[in-house]
Amino acid sequence: MEDYKKALGWRLRWYVVRGSLPVLDLVGCAALLAVFWQYYTQASALPPPFNKVDIGAGGFPTLLAMATLIGIGAVAAAAVIRLLDPVPVAWVSIRRPLFVLATIGLLILQSIYFETLGTLPSVLIFSILTMLACGERRPLHLIGVPLALGAFIFVVFNLALDVNLP
Repeated sequence: MEDYKKALGWRLRWYVVRGSLPVLDLVGCAALLAVFWQYYTQASALPPPFNKVDIGAGGFPTLLAMATLIGIGAVAAAAVIRLLDPVPVAWVSIRRPLFVLATIGLLILQSIYFETLGTLPSVLIFSILTMLACGERRPLHLIGVPLALGAFIFVVFNLALDVNLP
């Protein structure tokens, strides 16, 4: 019985992170709050629209940032309520945390090299690398999904919306 009780607590190993769901929610919310607050401040600095009916350059990014910040606040409030609730909290395990961190790193690298590489090469390269980091090994998926994603982006932005992406 003693080993069973030990297995239910916090565990930090290279292959698994196990912890209380509300606490992990709050840690994730803190990280997302830092990122999206920065995003909100940069979106707010964009110029206002010339036409009062138009949304302007910063309108959509600001709206997206505000909606995300509200969502982060809702998740954080729910986590605090669950922590204060007398019902025992749920415990979760994050398997392969190093691969999760590698995937986060790849997404950050994609945002850095997006303009340098261009839209389609960036999407193709980083979608394959992200899928590999997430554990996908089937060749058809590793080839098909990036190609379908690149084709979708090209059709929607270049053909349908006539937006020239970098």
